[in-house]
Amino acid sequence: MSPSRLLFACPGCARPFVPEEACPACGATVAVDRTILDFLAAGDRTAEAREVEAFYERRPFPGYAPGDDAQTLLDRSRRSPFLVSLDRSIPSDAAVLDCGAGTSQLATFLALAAPRRTVVAVDGCRASLAAAAGFRARAKIDNLRLVRGDLFALPVLPSAFDVVICRGVVHHTPDPVRATNEVARRVAPGGFIVLGFYENVARGFHRARRVLARATGGRPIRFLDPVLRRADLDPEKKEVWIADQYEHPLELMLPFPKVWHWLEEQGFEWVRSVPPAPTSDEIFDPTPEPSAVAMWMRRVGWCLAGFNDEDAGLVAVVARRPANQDRA
Repeated sequence: MSPSRLLFACPGCARPFVPEEACPACGATVAVDRTILDFLAAGDRTAEAREVEAFYERRPFPGYAPGDDAQTLLDRSRRSPFLVSLDRSIPSDAAVLDCGAGTSQLATFLALAAPRRTVVAVDGCRASLAAAAGFRARAKIDNLRLVRGDLFALPVLPSAFDVVICRGVVHHTPDPVRATNEVARRVAPGGFIVLGFYENVARGFHRARRVLARATGGRPIRFLDPVLRRADLDPEKKEVWIADQYEHPLELMLPFPKVWHWLEEQGFEWVRSVPPAPTSDEIFDPTPEPSAVAMWMRRVGWCLAGFNDEDAGLVAVVARRPANQDRA
């Protein structure tokens, strides 16, 4: 971690501070549990947040395999065109925030791929962060900070990060508009946000698959779900996938145009939607914003691809905060 760049907000007075030290302004401190910075005090969580946290305490997602090490995680991540393009697009010395990081595999990949990056992974679940901390220790990763915090009160400074990633999280909150706004505030002028969520049309095939699973006891999904059809995935990871995709206690599906409108209202500029994942170009290279008709056709295409869609309707909007926009 670069000592010259303050990224964290004091839990007492919200001023910039170094988490390893008491706040010079108000004296507040942060608990450290197994090298995890814990900004959440007892009673800070809503009932919905506690329910989601309890769900992931039982099944941290995504899980690590027993033999996972730095190289296996790098190799696995680099099989994803999305992750390859993301890594290629983020400068090697950037400050990156992953909100709702789970077991922090995406954040870990970005930290491993560029040791000069400063990567901060925030999640509310102790078990998920403990799994991430164990892997970080085995892989000897020095540029990744693991933080326990609430998505609605992120313990980091506004406008502090070159890239903010929030993938697969806001749809698991009771207020996705507020969650999106909270995440977007952390993007620095000239920086980028990658906001991934379950899109209501793209999720259509999976929604039908879930109805069928409930009606038949789940047997057909072993054939209909592309993740469960994979021969290279161990049974434990498949069980974790089933829990996350078929048993989650809080899940909303969001229309893409509405989510983009939330970011547009905050002054963000359109970059692209994912899918499609970039191939030859970088993920932060701007593309033409589609018309309403073109966007509708894109959403229908996402739905029709559902039988082979391993992301099960998870899409992303990539946007840029203008460089001349005042800091939050």
